[in-house]
Amino acid sequence: MTYCGAAYIVSICRSQVKETQQQFFHSLAVRQSLPLHFNIQQDCGHFLADVPGRLLPWEEAEEEEQEDEEEEEEEEEKKEGLKDKGSEEAQTTDSKEDGDVAAPCGLSGGSLKSRVVVITREVPFQTVADFVQEGVSRHTLNPELYERQVCLLLLQLCSGLQHMKPFHVTHCDLRLENLLLVHSPSSGAQDQEAPEPNNNTPSGCPARLIISNFSQAKQKSSLMVDPAVLRDQSRLAPEIITATQYRKCDEFQTGILIYEMLHRPNPFEEHPELKEREYTWADLPPLPVRSLYSQGLQRLARLLLTVNPSERIRMWDARACLQCLLWGPREDLFAALGCSTTSGLMGASHCDATLQNWLDLKRTLMMIKFAERSMDSGGGVALEDWLCCQYLAFASTESLSRVVHILQQPQGGAHSSTQHLHMSPAQL
Repeated sequence: MTYCGAAYIVSICRSQVKETQQQFFHSLAVRQSLPLHFNIQQDCGHFLADVPGRLLPWEEAEEEEQEDEEEEEEEEEKKEGLKDKGSEEAQTTDSKEDGDVAAPCGLSGGSLKSRVVVITREVPFQTVADFVQEGVSRHTLNPELYERQVCLLLLQLCSGLQHMKPFHVTHCDLRLENLLLVHSPSSGAQDQEAPEPNNNTPSGCPARLIISNFSQAKQKSSLMVDPAVLRDQSRLAPEIITATQYRKCDEFQTGILIYEMLHRPNPFEEHPELKEREYTWADLPPLPVRSLYSQGLQRLARLLLTVNPSERIRMWDARACLQCLLWGPREDLFAALGCSTTSGLMGASHCDATLQNWLDLKRTLMMIKFAERSMDSGGGVALEDWLCCQYLAFASTESLSRVVHILQQPQGGAHSSTQHLHMSPAQL
């Protein structure tokens, strides 16, 4: 996107995903219908303006230069033709045209373009697409850190999407280019530390994630759009193509994002025949195991890409799974308790007591950490600490055992029942 102080131009995106003015105003209406949320883009106002070419992103600036060059060539050809005629009328026309061309060039070195300008409190510094592209080497050199950062971004995405569910809003166009990153005010040097084995320190949370571009969003009260007019069929859940059901489209697209953020192609773009049949989890491409987060992300991606929407994991379950991957409890805790994956909701009293002790310990360690940081002159609450506090504040032994059961359930097919594992937002 193009940024100018506190304003940026919405209809132009660095990722080449562009909104028409009509799509933008639809996007704006959907966003304004939602209450404020930390991970959803909010606008202070908007207006139409003629924007100089020098304020456009470099991709469009190059296009503008090419257009200007073509216009200049046409003007020169026209002038040569008029000079050949040698008429006074032609000379008068030349002088007028010269004056018309000189004015905008003096302003911006090119013609003005009408754009929708949005005023926002937070100016993003990059998209998640940029983050992923820049992270190719980091994923190879330090997969543990990179995949933890991916989990933190996905957690924020799920949090924003979960916030939209009670208001019957479905984004329907989740892609890396539509997810923006802004600097968190509380982020400091500690955010760049490497993760420690106990996972009690921040591990480089990339930034605060903001969901943008609601031009394809659907609301329960609005008319359904013919899927044939949607621009990218490979990102649509199977039930949308056949029955225009949008309720769990965002869950499906989040599963695709897991692949893309781990530098793997969209499975349904690489294998379009998958949607033509009742594919199973085994048909989905495996994710390479590079860190202790890889298997959990693979399981989560499969649960989100389940072909049957009624069996597909819900957004708040996905959020809880990511919290568990980031901050525990780890599988070794349950192995020590002797709790198997067939233990249901893990109702054994000794398991519940151990989980409660684990929760109390984690909460105590977090409070000690905040107390120590308050003694530092530049101390502040890092974004990852804040996200962890949300988890520890609302977690319970029941929610912990359910999430671990989700992550440990067999992955042999697409029809494993998950309905009884769904939790209400209050349990998270």
